[in-house]
Amino acid sequence: MPDAPQHVPNPSAAAPAPDAPHVPAHADPDPREARRHARRQQQLEALERKQLHRAERAARGPGAWRSWVLPSLKLLVAAAIAIALVKLAFFPDGDAAVAEEPVPGAMFEEPTVVLERGSIENAVSLEGTVVPVDAVPIRSSQTGVVARVYVDDGLEVTEGDVLYTVRVETQPEPDADGMVGDPVLTLWNVRAPATGTLTGLDLLPGQSVDLAGETGAVQPPQFRVQAAVGAAEQYRLTTQPDSATVTIDSGPAPFSCTDVAIRQPSGEAAAGGSTATLTCSVPDDVRVFVGLSATVELVAGAAEDVLLLPTTAVLGSADAGIAYRPTTGPDGLPGEPEEVRLELGLSDGTVVEVRSGLAEGDAVLQFVPGAADPCADPMAADPAVCGEVFP
Repeated sequence: MPDAPQHVPNPSAAAPAPDAPHVPAHADPDPREARRHARRQQQLEALERKQLHRAERAARGPGAWRSWVLPSLKLLVAAAIAIALVKLAFFPDGDAAVAEEPVPGAMFEEPTVVLERGSIENAVSLEGTVVPVDAVPIRSSQTGVVARVYVDDGLEVTEGDVLYTVRVETQPEPDADGMVGDPVLTLWNVRAPATGTLTGLDLLPGQSVDLAGETGAVQPPQFRVQAAVGAAEQYRLTTQPDSATVTIDSGPAPFSCTDVAIRQPSGEAAAGGSTATLTCSVPDDVRVFVGLSATVELVAGAAEDVLLLPTTAVLGSADAGIAYRPTTGPDGLPGEPEEVRLELGLSDGTVVEVRSGLAEGDAVLQFVPGAADPCADPMAADPAVCGEVFP
């Protein structure tokens, strides 16, 4: 009986490496990789469904709504609008309201105002500028030659300081024999006329000067406020106050400005149409600078319990004026207004004091006949005169 064949290992088969890990034949896949593969599969299926849906919709065409219904509705709306426009243009409503004609006997009454009692303060406001006071000229007291100059231009001097000396030569009278002696030399000192800064003093020794000739000036350190005064303000300042309240833009607190004066233009200034100028002195303890803008407030009188009228009702604003009293004709219609002469007092630009000519409770026209209505333009109307006016 033959022996059973024995298994002889194949020498060519590679033996497993002694350090290789043992991997099971049926090992489970990685869970993360499985989830990633599932998501990718879902995205591909969703894309395929979307493309299929588009293909089906393209195969069906636009549909009845877009093909017939929507265009028909647009045509109907356009036809309705066209018919309405034609009707409005060529077939107006026969029952349209007809404009009413003026009723015979209708009359227009001009507004009036009643003379009433009240208080008034005549306060005038002007826009001014800070300027230096006028420089004081230095004048020679003699005709002669400058012997010596003691100060330089631009220095500060005190009133009475010696500025320069003038040498004067005087010829003596001839004696009995007709002989004339030597000239007499006299020295005269010229002193500072004020305290301040020397300006324009440029004398040299040996220079000739004339009697009362101007040889420079002294600029005092004081300032004043200067403002132009128009005709309307001058009529309101018939009683000139002694002081004014001045407010400097971005400056010190309001202060009292004294020595108020109003100077009228003269010479070429008057011929050129210049207005009057108001000036007042700035106190020495108030610090100001040349060129600063200032508001000048002047109170030229106040009165209480006096008769008042709006300035719109009076022709004239100072001393004398005219008001117009409404009248009624025999037929009951408004007649020509009656002219009433008035004596006027204070005015604040909005109302004016009536001293005589009318009594309390009398009614006059609110606006002078023929004058422009100041309340006609709501944008330019003064609420103090016209009240609240709306366009």
